[in-house]
Amino acid sequence: MSFDINVTLSKKAAAKLAAEKERIVVFASYYGDPKRSAEKRVNQIGQIDLTPQDEEVEIPGTAGHAHISGTKVDTKRLDWLAGPPEVNVNVASARKSSPDNLLSCDFIDGPLGDAQRKTVTLHCGLIEEHVDTKLKP
Repeated sequence: MSFDINVTLSKKAAAKLAAEKERIVVFASYYGDPKRSAEKRVNQIGQIDLTPQDEEVEIPGTAGHAHISGTKVDTKRLDWLAGPPEVNVNVASARKSSPDNLLSCDFIDGPLGDAQRKTVTLHCGLIEEHVDTKLKP
Protein backbone atom coordinates (compact mmCIF):
# COMPACT_ATOMS: atom_id res chain seq x y z
CA MET A 1 0.00 0.00 0.00
CA SER A 2 3.07 2.25 0.08
CA PHE A 3 4.44 4.60 -2.56
CA ASP A 4 6.73 7.60 -2.91
CA ILE A 5 6.29 11.13 -4.18
CA ASN A 6 8.56 14.09 -4.78
CA VAL A 7 7.39 17.61 -4.05
CA THR A 8 8.88 20.52 -6.00
CA LEU A 9 8.35 24.24 -5.46
CA SER A 10 8.24 27.31 -7.64
CA LYS A 11 11.00 29.85 -6.89
CA LYS A 12 8.50 32.14 -5.14
CA ALA A 13 7.09 29.31 -3.03
CA ALA A 14 10.58 28.15 -2.03
CA ALA A 15 11.54 31.69 -1.02
CA LYS A 16 8.33 32.25 0.97
CA LEU A 17 8.56 28.93 2.83
CA ALA A 18 12.23 29.56 3.64
CA ALA A 19 11.52 33.09 4.90
CA GLU A 20 8.63 31.84 7.06
CA LYS A 21 10.49 28.69 8.22
CA GLU A 22 7.42 26.80 7.00
CA ARG A 23 7.19 23.06 6.36
CA ILE A 24 5.14 20.99 3.91
CA VAL A 25 2.53 18.30 4.67
CA VAL A 26 1.49 15.53 2.30
CA PHE A 27 -1.96 14.01 2.99
CA ALA A 28 -2.98 10.60 1.64
CA SER A 29 -6.32 8.82 1.88
CA TYR A 30 -7.29 5.48 0.38
CA TYR A 31 -10.73 4.52 -0.92
CA GLY A 32 -12.59 2.41 -3.44
CA ASP A 33 -15.90 1.53 -5.01
CA PRO A 34 -18.07 -0.86 -2.99
CA LYS A 35 -19.19 -4.36 -3.83
CA ARG A 36 -22.98 -4.67 -3.78
CA SER A 37 -22.73 -6.53 -0.47
CA ALA A 38 -20.86 -3.57 1.09
CA GLU A 39 -23.07 -0.72 -0.14
CA LYS A 40 -24.35 -0.10 3.39
CA ARG A 41 -20.74 0.71 4.44
CA VAL A 42 -20.17 3.62 2.01
CA ASN A 43 -19.30 7.17 3.00
CA GLN A 44 -21.31 10.27 2.07
CA ILE A 45 -20.06 10.17 -1.54
CA GLY A 46 -20.72 6.47 -2.07
CA GLN A 47 -17.22 5.10 -1.59
CA ILE A 48 -15.53 2.84 0.94
CA ASP A 49 -13.01 4.67 3.12
CA LEU A 50 -9.97 2.48 3.69
CA THR A 51 -8.33 4.84 6.17
CA PRO A 52 -10.01 6.10 9.35
CA GLN A 53 -7.98 9.29 8.92
CA ASP A 54 -5.55 10.67 6.36
CA GLU A 55 -1.94 9.60 6.57
CA GLU A 56 0.10 12.79 7.02
CA VAL A 57 3.79 13.03 6.16
CA GLU A 58 5.62 16.23 6.99
CA ILE A 59 8.68 17.20 4.95
CA PRO A 60 10.97 20.25 5.04
CA GLY A 61 9.79 23.49 3.45
CA THR A 62 12.57 23.06 0.91
CA ALA A 63 10.47 20.27 -0.71
CA GLY A 64 11.78 16.81 -1.50
CA HIS A 65 10.80 13.19 -0.99
CA ALA A 66 7.80 11.86 0.96
CA HIS A 67 7.19 8.17 1.62
CA ILE A 68 3.54 7.23 2.06
CA SER A 69 3.57 4.01 4.08
CA GLY A 70 -0.08 2.99 3.80
CA THR A 71 0.02 1.72 7.38
CA LYS A 72 -3.26 3.47 8.25
CA VAL A 73 -5.17 1.37 5.69
CA ASP A 74 -7.69 -0.98 7.28
CA THR A 75 -6.87 -4.03 5.15
CA LYS A 76 -10.05 -5.84 6.24
CA ARG A 77 -11.99 -3.27 4.23
CA LEU A 78 -10.26 -4.32 0.99
CA ASP A 79 -12.76 -7.18 0.82
CA TRP A 80 -15.55 -4.58 0.54
CA LEU A 81 -14.16 -3.18 -2.73
CA ALA A 82 -15.49 -4.00 -6.18
CA GLY A 83 -12.13 -3.15 -7.75
CA PRO A 84 -8.62 -2.10 -6.86
CA PRO A 85 -7.98 0.49 -4.12
CA GLU A 86 -7.56 4.13 -5.08
CA VAL A 87 -5.61 6.91 -3.43
CA ASN A 88 -6.01 10.67 -3.08
CA VAL A 89 -2.91 12.75 -2.26
CA ASN A 90 -2.85 16.47 -1.53
CA VAL A 91 -0.02 18.76 -0.49
CA ALA A 92 -0.23 21.90 1.67
CA SER A 93 1.93 24.10 3.82
CA ALA A 94 2.15 22.80 7.39
CA ARG A 95 0.52 25.95 8.83
CA LYS A 96 3.29 26.56 11.35
CA SER A 97 3.79 30.21 10.33
CA SER A 98 0.22 30.99 9.33
CA PRO A 99 -3.22 29.48 9.98
CA ASP A 100 -3.78 29.46 6.21
CA ASN A 101 -2.38 27.12 3.58
CA LEU A 102 0.12 28.94 1.37
CA LEU A 103 0.43 26.39 -1.45
CA SER A 104 -1.47 25.32 -4.55
CA CYS A 105 -0.19 21.92 -5.69
CA ASP A 106 -0.63 19.11 -8.16
CA PHE A 107 -2.50 16.15 -6.69
CA ILE A 108 -3.08 12.42 -7.11
CA ASP A 109 -6.55 10.89 -7.35
CA GLY A 110 -6.86 7.47 -8.89
CA PRO A 111 -5.72 3.84 -8.81
CA LEU A 112 -3.12 3.08 -6.16
CA GLY A 113 -1.25 0.94 -8.69
CA ASP A 114 -0.58 4.01 -10.84
CA ALA A 115 1.04 5.82 -7.89
CA GLN A 116 3.12 2.74 -7.08
CA ARG A 117 4.58 2.25 -10.58
CA LYS A 118 7.10 5.07 -10.22
CA THR A 119 7.75 8.04 -7.98
CA VAL A 120 5.28 10.81 -8.83
CA THR A 121 6.35 14.46 -8.74
CA LEU A 122 3.85 17.00 -7.45
CA HIS A 123 4.68 20.64 -8.16
CA CYS A 124 3.56 23.46 -5.87
CA GLY A 125 3.42 27.22 -6.17
CA LEU A 126 2.05 29.89 -3.90
CA ILE A 127 -1.72 30.25 -4.07
CA GLU A 128 -1.21 33.87 -5.12
CA GLU A 129 0.78 32.68 -8.18
CA HIS A 130 -2.37 31.07 -9.64
CA VAL A 131 -0.44 28.04 -10.90
CA ASP A 132 -2.33 25.44 -12.93
CA THR A 133 -2.48 22.30 -10.82
CA LYS A 134 -2.51 18.92 -12.51
CA LEU A 135 -4.07 15.57 -11.70
CA LYS A 136 -1.26 13.00 -11.55
CA PRO A 137 0.22 10.49 -12.18
